[in-house]
Amino acid sequence: MNMEHRWNRRSRLSLDVVIHGRDGFTLHGSTRDISPGGMFIQLAQPATGISRVVEIEISRRIRLPCWLVHAGKEGVGVMFLAVDDGEEGILDQLLSCSMENKSGKDAA
Repeated sequence: MNMEHRWNRRSRLSLDVVIHGRDGFTLHGSTRDISPGGMFIQLAQPATGISRVVEIEISRRIRLPCWLVHAGKEGVGVMFLAVDDGEEGILDQLLSCSMENKSGKDAA
């Protein structure tokens, strides 16, 4: 039985991201889904090591502090840490984009 529990529903969103660890490691990946509380990032190689603070870089200008909570064959799950007003606005925009994609509003 799957005992996984989420606080928020996740929506599909694909963005290229870079994960930066405080110890200098860097991983490149692509988001699979996002929620107000976190996101899942697909990686080309299996990831190991959880329970660490990382920064998720989006489009080379935005860095969001996150807690690495899950690592597996397909990628990593991160939980957003305390964000300031600017970062919260960025998350709101990302969530809006994912909801538009879900409803097909931006389909050509």
